[in-house]
Amino acid sequence: MRFLSHFSMAVALATAGTLAFTALPQDAQAAKKKKKEKESAIEISKEIRPKVAEIQTALASETPETAKPLVDALLAENLAGDDLFVAGQLAIQLGGAVKDTSLQEKGIIASLNSGRTGAEQLPAFNFYAGNFAYSAERWAEAAQRFQAAYDLGYRQGNVEPLLAETYFKRNMPKEGLAKWAQIIDNANASGTKAPESWYRMVRDRALATGDKNLYSTWAAKWAAAYPSGDSWGDAVRASRITSQSDSIQNLEVLRFMKVTGGLTTARDYKEFAEEAQRKNLFGDVVAVIEEGQQKGLITSSDPLVSEVLAPARRQVSGDRASLPSQPSAVRGSGSSSVMMNFADVWLSYKGFDKAAAFYEAGLTKPGADLNRGYMGLGTTQAYAGNYDAALQAFAKVSGTRAPLAQMWTTWIGQQTKPAAAAAVAAEPAT
Repeated sequence: MRFLSHFSMAVALATAGTLAFTALPQDAQAAKKKKKEKESAIEISKEIRPKVAEIQTALASETPETAKPLVDALLAENLAGDDLFVAGQLAIQLGGAVKDTSLQEKGIIASLNSGRTGAEQLPAFNFYAGNFAYSAERWAEAAQRFQAAYDLGYRQGNVEPLLAETYFKRNMPKEGLAKWAQIIDNANASGTKAPESWYRMVRDRALATGDKNLYSTWAAKWAAAYPSGDSWGDAVRASRITSQSDSIQNLEVLRFMKVTGGLTTARDYKEFAEEAQRKNLFGDVVAVIEEGQQKGLITSSDPLVSEVLAPARRQVSGDRASLPSQPSAVRGSGSSSVMMNFADVWLSYKGFDKAAAFYEAGLTKPGADLNRGYMGLGTTQAYAGNYDAALQAFAKVSGTRAPLAQMWTTWIGQQTKPAAAAAVAAEPAT
């Protein structure tokens, strides 16, 4: 993203204002009395008054460019205080007249270095100086100037984003990401929500560092601030990079992607369908392939339809009829994994109450995989729209499943109306 625009510095500086002055002694004396009533007057030394008068005459002529060598010569002198300030102001005025930004930059720097720039001009002048330094790729100087402008209250021209970018330009990505975090937090705290483009850009900056954890963190922040299939899909993919998962955990991730709209390609749907097929979760197989067809991502000629969908449809009725309806109906005592496997199947058929009962039963068995059980229970309750129960379950998840549990928690927080859960639960059972 580009923050620095090639704006007309002449117009910008006109907004900030420049001082009008004259070098003629009698005019200066007349003006001095009036100015002293408001502020300390700018007093030009005797030595440069003739030079200033000559420059002003050239500026007022039809060929103001003839003043350039005169201004350059004046700036080259060992000036200080008021004289340096006046030379800077002349350079700014001439630069605006002849559209010479390098001359304007010299004028701004001279004005700032003089110590006589008014308090109302200091914030903008520091920003302009930073802009010039940024354009010239003098990153450290740009950072110093932007920071000074910000500290003086300047909030225009994308000053904060430009400041953050100077860190990346200096190969200081962690400092840059920390500055971006501060910028975004400040924007959100002020009531003006940070734009989505900022989250996307910082996600990209984090990805470019090669630090997988930083990428995962910022992908999750993007999804939390602007939930969509794209942002949640990216957050899940980032999370996958940072953690190792088995087949069961992969299915848990795919379920989350489905409910958040994160399944966006034919490859996503194929992965979900094949993962579910391996576990004989026929309800999931049918539902996910049919959704892919509805979105136009899976065509009728796709081998997935004939090789996976058609056999799953034939299995659904008999498979569902063979399931125990409650944990007590399981033959023998039933191990924890057996109970959770039944729970997975009921979840695939959207039998949420039954799935929850089997997950809870599995959690009580000796040697239970608690993280698997609570993840399954939380997912079931979230699909059913029982958000409080889901949050309680996700809060108990730790280990490699913890990032996914946190994403579920964030997603639940975004569901301000029950309509989202109702849409999930209302999908036709297969």
